[in-house]
Amino acid sequence: MNAHFAERSGVRTFIHGGPSLTPRLLDLEVPGGEEIRIVLPLGSNVGASLLKVLEGRRFASAVGRIVCGNAAYLSYHRMISTNKPERPYDYGQPVILDGHVTFISGAITVGRDAQGAPLLHGHAGFLDSDGEQHGGHLVLDTLIVGNEPMTISLCLFNHVAYQVQPDAETHFNLLHPVFQEVS
Repeated sequence: MNAHFAERSGVRTFIHGGPSLTPRLLDLEVPGGEEIRIVLPLGSNVGASLLKVLEGRRFASAVGRIVCGNAAYLSYHRMISTNKPERPYDYGQPVILDGHVTFISGAITVGRDAQGAPLLHGHAGFLDSDGEQHGGHLVLDTLIVGNEPMTISLCLFNHVAYQVQPDAETHFNLLHPVFQEVS
């Protein structure tokens, strides 16, 4: 099947070309967890700083928010149309913002790569120094804290890890929830 848009109950819905993975959403309550608040100082590299904070902590994965702060430099990706029927959308070239960038919202997921090392994934909305709105897939390794500290709230948990796996429906590698025993 080719990817296409369809109308469902008055809502324009994108139908991916591959077989649907169900259930797509997983709701699981896990015992315990650890909430941490991280304040990164001016000039910090957010990706490197987060990995340093997480070093030595025992957790399977984490989710969190950029609570407040701004950036002096960042890059992000937006989805673009392609002419490929099997993958009609893909990440475009990075958009680079250099200068004062104010965060409106931001979500961070800490998953695991194939070797079990933490893998950072982020999406955010922000304003550039001219007040223009931007948003998309945030490259946390290039994000540099601006002229005020950045506060990030993370909830670390066990029993479920987000692991990168190929997704037949979207033709992307996605963070899929995988049940795990705590070691």
